[in-house]
Amino acid sequence: MLVLLLLPSKNFEVKSVTFYEGFDKMVHCGIFFVLCIILYWESILKSKRSVNKWTSILKIVSSTVIFAFATEAAQQYLSPTRTADIWDIVADIIGIGMATFAFVFFYKREK
Repeated sequence: MLVLLLLPSKNFEVKSVTFYEGFDKMVHCGIFFVLCIILYWESILKSKRSVNKWTSILKIVSSTVIFAFATEAAQQYLSPTRTADIWDIVADIIGIGMATFAFVFFYKREK
């Protein structure tokens, strides 16, 4: 995921496809949504379906928000063709929130 976020933006240019303004924000949101869903699923499997919901949320949300800031810092300082954007972080956090809402809404602890 970090490699994808640091690749030069010219690697994603497609001449025959016109992307609309804000498409990259949807990509950020989707990437972080999928990342969180995978982390929640791993948490459920690791605990044999008896994970403490709120502890899991605290760990996953805090680590992925830190990762969102770290990826933007890496884009700013490690990539010559990419720049940091606060709206990318907002989109990342929206994706994290969507995944967390899905986890809260759908996860039922087995007894």
